[in-house]
Amino acid sequence: MIRAKKTEYDTACECILHIVPSLTSVPNDIKHKATEIRLKAGQPVRIRYEDTYLTLQTIIDITAIKQCIEAFCRYSVYNYENDIANGFITLKGGHRAGFCGNAVYTDNRISYIKNVSSVNIRIAREHKGCAEALSDIFEKENVFGLLIAGRPLTGKTTVLRDLCRIIGDRYRLAIIDERNEIAACYEGINQLSTGDLSDVFTGFNKQDGIERAVRTMSPDYVVLDELGADIDSIRSLMNCGVGIIMTAHLQDERELVNNEAVKSLKGIGALSHIAMLSDKEKGVIDRIIRLQPQR
Repeated sequence: MIRAKKTEYDTACECILHIVPSLTSVPNDIKHKATEIRLKAGQPVRIRYEDTYLTLQTIIDITAIKQCIEAFCRYSVYNYENDIANGFITLKGGHRAGFCGNAVYTDNRISYIKNVSSVNIRIAREHKGCAEALSDIFEKENVFGLLIAGRPLTGKTTVLRDLCRIIGDRYRLAIIDERNEIAACYEGINQLSTGDLSDVFTGFNKQDGIERAVRTMSPDYVVLDELGADIDSIRSLMNCGVGIIMTAHLQDERELVNNEAVKSLKGIGALSHIAMLSDKEKGVIDRIIRLQPQR
């Protein structure tokens, strides 16, 4: 008997199948297209795919939600308190279980989320090859600062990850994975490909990650998902001869010109290339802008 190959959907929900067994009833063609598994107390299970939903007959109650959280935490909730405070837990395979409930604040910061009422499992998929056009310029041109820009949901992190996968076999990359979205480490192991020479700093804020990366791992490039590092940190990279690769939410090229953070980066000569992503298709590079070399 030939068994069907396990899909990303199967991996994403396998730890809660004993709690929500109806998840196995989803047709294979929908499993391959699924992007989210949504569980909400008092409502049926919903599977999102292609901008629509498959609604299962199973109604989730608050007890099942609690059991799912325990399963995501491998029945050691205490060890995942920081993840819970951040609102998500990274699962085996790089999938992510996000949730909402009542926030508990300590010293003006969220220290925990209790009474979780909704869970959204986002299914991780790699789109290998989408950054090929970007990787080519690292072979042919002097790339010391690359910004991957686009609107929300255009695939910036997807392209960034694939670029790391390709050039991370040739260059030493220090990936500052603040929210564990690039490599999706699970128990210290990257669940998504980022290249053999890449070192991943999971959970570090950008300033701390940059400082430690330069001091300890001698990278060729530091990789950041989203602007947010201060200019002094980026200037310190330049002074050490380390390049930078990052992403930014920008609506269009007009905003690219007016964005204060981008203007600051250009002002200190930190950017050599800007890749604008397509609005029409996720993970597609629309054009590459080459700036005047300033180094």
